Amino acid sequence: MPVHAYASSKAGVVSLTLNLAGEWGRAGVRVNCVSPGSTLVPRVVERIRSGRYAADPAEFTALGRIVQPREVAEGIEFLASDRASAITGVNLVVDAGWHVAGTWAQYGGVRPAPAPAPAAGGAA
Repeated sequence: MPVHAYASSKAGVVSLTLNLAGEWGRAGVRVNCVSPGSTLVPRVVERIRSGRYAADPAEFTALGRIVQPREVAEGIEFLASDRASAITGVNLVVDAGWHVAGTWAQYGGVRPAPAPAPAAGGAA
């Protein structure tokens, strides 16, 4: 799917965030933005179920899963809270590692997690 308009507008939001944070910081205003990745909202769940996507979106994330809506909401809540009082001009990416896993595709994708070590005292 071509994403020319989406990518350009997202870049504009990130740039606007940086500029507004610089302009309004001394007035006590913090400006941040959130960039969610594929999120398991009903529309995405249906697209996965119906096979509309060429591949499982989770396969393209470092964590091997898709973001839950509450995880995006919790990121927003954090940035809006006093706990983030020293954070401004930030683009919080909540994407289960989609941005970092993309370059791995040319090398066969993100490696699977190693098998867990056997429990101590287990059967031989």
